[in-house]
Amino acid sequence: MSASSAQPEPRIAIVLVNWNGWRECIECIDSVLAQIHGNFHIFVVDNDSRDLSIEKIASWCSAPAADPGWRRQSGVDRHSDAADALVVPHRIMDHVGASVASPKGTLVTLIRAGGNLGFAGGCNVGIKAAGLDDFAYFWFLNPDTVVERRALAELVARAAHSPTAGIIGSTLLFYDAPGTVFALAGGRLNLQNGHGSHVGQGTCASLLVDAPRVERELTWVCGASMFVSRAFVREVGLMQEDYFLYYEEADWATRGARKFRLGFAPKSVVFHKSGANSSKIMPLFTAGFYYRNRLRFMGRFYPDRVAATRRRLFREMLGHVARRRWAWARLVGTTLLWKIPGD
Repeated sequence: MSASSAQPEPRIAIVLVNWNGWRECIECIDSVLAQIHGNFHIFVVDNDSRDLSIEKIASWCSAPAADPGWRRQSGVDRHSDAADALVVPHRIMDHVGASVASPKGTLVTLIRAGGNLGFAGGCNVGIKAAGLDDFAYFWFLNPDTVVERRALAELVARAAHSPTAGIIGSTLLFYDAPGTVFALAGGRLNLQNGHGSHVGQGTCASLLVDAPRVERELTWVCGASMFVSRAFVREVGLMQEDYFLYYEEADWATRGARKFRLGFAPKSVVFHKSGANSSKIMPLFTAGFYYRNRLRFMGRFYPDRVAATRRRLFREMLGHVARRRWAWARLVGTTLLWKIPGD
């Protein structure tokens, strides 16, 4: 194929939702800026952080530098490693609920969400800021991730190969144990009781992966690396914000299941710190969303299985009691008494 007939790189909106995690977010941005697929714009949506995240990230963009405490991962390049690491053109704006054209040359837009909107709400702010006209795909990344140099290119290639794949996931490895899988693309749900688990978690990263088998197992793609087509967003709509945290990816995938399938790009490798932005700070608080949203999801899509879901939760409560995890047992017990909205 001649250079003149080559297809241009599709433009990608990369969305990071940050909450009090500017250190992790900067490391993520540094790796994203070194992607071999260079046609993208980064939208960092800040969910009302109290640690001056916007200012810290903007300051780094003005003078990029690596942190000596960052772990060096195989396959990961960093913008700041260049001897002449250039200033990263950026802008700061408030959430206005609509797309706003980026000044020419700008690579990063930092958005003040105006409140803590949760993961789904923050992602929706990023979609609205980017708009559906200028970007072919949206790559949602957790800010506590670091990405290999080919991660985005592999996602783009997988999407081009299968246009009906509305959401595509990556190989997620543990940041502190890079030889171990966090998830292969996403997870599976037991649709009888809503219990979920990550596909491939704990397996050796060097093992050969049967990608079609992984895709058959998927119920959702993990929000740590979720590549979504513009067609999917136009057809299915935005993410449901009433989840705030957990099960919103499964909701999105389920709503789109009639017209779109889930995909897996095994050579798109992302290192995940697993909870640096949420559960390590308030584990019981975030677990409350996990348990309630299991009931919310099942009530929304499988109302005839809510009773089975409550029975499963009751068994989990007994497990916490047996291990003397009293706070967790109380949390699950409270969830069992929770009335599903609209029920």
